[in-house]
Amino acid sequence: MIPLLITMDLEIAYDYNIKEQGIILEKLCEDFKKLGIPMTVFTTSEFSDIFPEKIKMMHTFKNEIGCHGVNHIKEENYKKLHKNKISDNIIYSTKNIEDKIQEKPVCFRGPGMTTSCTTQKILIENGYIADFSVCPQRIDIFNSTGGDIGWLYAPRLPYKSSETSPYKRGNIPLWNIPLSCIGFPFISGMLYLFGLRFMKSFFRCLVRESLKTKKPIVYILHSYEFTGKIASSENNPEKEKIKNHKQSFIHNFYITEPVKRYNKSLDLLKYMLSFDSIFPTTGKEYCKSLNGETC
Repeated sequence: MIPLLITMDLEIAYDYNIKEQGIILEKLCEDFKKLGIPMTVFTTSEFSDIFPEKIKMMHTFKNEIGCHGVNHIKEENYKKLHKNKISDNIIYSTKNIEDKIQEKPVCFRGPGMTTSCTTQKILIENGYIADFSVCPQRIDIFNSTGGDIGWLYAPRLPYKSSETSPYKRGNIPLWNIPLSCIGFPFISGMLYLFGLRFMKSFFRCLVRESLKTKKPIVYILHSYEFTGKIASSENNPEKEKIKNHKQSFIHNFYITEPVKRYNKSLDLLKYMLSFDSIFPTTGKEYCKSLNGETC
């Protein structure tokens, strides 16, 4: 069986309708529940503060809630932050999210896919078991804040890091669960850019690889993608926060209609589930299997 991890990042995108970002979670939960897909949801501390009831709701549907940092601003870069700041951020975010769901998050994804050896050591100190920030062989490293030349050489299978690099194998007791990539990342943006037929072919390639290597398939989507975009203006009180969520040039070529994005996303998920070899799971449950524990 091939483990399928559908991951969703929750951050407040100030250039999208904020109220809708909370509302869409109800529809996502309902539709994912119908499909029988558990999600691994990485939420920022800020998102959990603005939508605490939505986070609780998602947790009750057997989804896993992980940590996505404090607020996902451009300065929250776990490749560059000082050790003390990393520690403060992780301790604060972990406690804040735990207060909302009454369960400590144990899986982490850095904002912009950022991580470091220091970050991973602090994650271990705070009870984390996995980091989902590495994108092996992702060639568009310029298109992500965490982009690193080390991605090109990072292992494709889950691994534990070395003492000197989060992109090399070693004995650090934290699992790296890499994003699925074949040159380009297996993320919703590729769906909005290249379409459903391309993503189905992409998925079939990943399935063929996984059948040989037992590699999990890891996919990313964002909740704000299914909400209305708002225009930035000098009179907008959130203009600085909008700038913080400025997206790359490639986003200009995406499908823009939220409903089309949502429907195509569901169609892709249904296609993934049509394969008998696919087994949907969460980050925590998958790590248990890696450790030889019964899920």
